[in-house]
Amino acid sequence: MPEKGWAILTVRVATALKVKGLARGRGMTVDEYINALIKGPVAAPHGAEWATCNICGARVKSLNLPDHKARVHPQKD
Repeated sequence: MPEKGWAILTVRVATALKVKGLARGRGMTVDEYINALIKGPVAAPHGAEWATCNICGARVKSLNLPDHKARVHPQKD
């Protein structure tokens, strides 16, 4: 019987293995990973979240997005 406050979630085996692999790859438990998905984006290891430039669609680290926009898309005054 699960702990109080827990429920059993039935998913396909392939989905369960994929979620488990994604969680382990980030050094998290499956429970922590699913809770993080519900709360918001999951950070990549070492805090390297990825973002997409809304001008050109390039994928860059979120910390580097302002530098990318300054170098690649300078404002023309």
